[in-house]
Amino acid sequence: MGERIGRNIKIARTRLGMTQSQLAEALDLENVTVSRIETGAQLPSIDRLEELAKLLKVSLPSLLADTTQSEAFGELLGEVVKDLPLREKEFVYGFAVHYAQHWRAGRKK
Repeated sequence: MGERIGRNIKIARTRLGMTQSQLAEALDLENVTVSRIETGAQLPSIDRLEELAKLLKVSLPSLLADTTQSEAFGELLGEVVKDLPLREKEFVYGFAVHYAQHWRAGRKK
């Protein structure tokens, strides 16, 4: 569970272009603590997870999501595009549809 949460925190952090040092400073933590959280060696408290979610501009459930389960990808994709304009959301959706069709067609060969 710690590894999953850490991976999701790292994904959200890098999506924002934030370094571990910047995240540590914003949370008033040592860099090594952020590193340990992201590797799953240290599990943050629920209060810290809520703080991380707010800071990383994601929902708490997205930090807890198991990306090895296919339904979690839909939730995470929703988090990634939630603040985009409608036109951009439509572009991402269209790209995903076309890519999935292309991938399925390649598998049938």
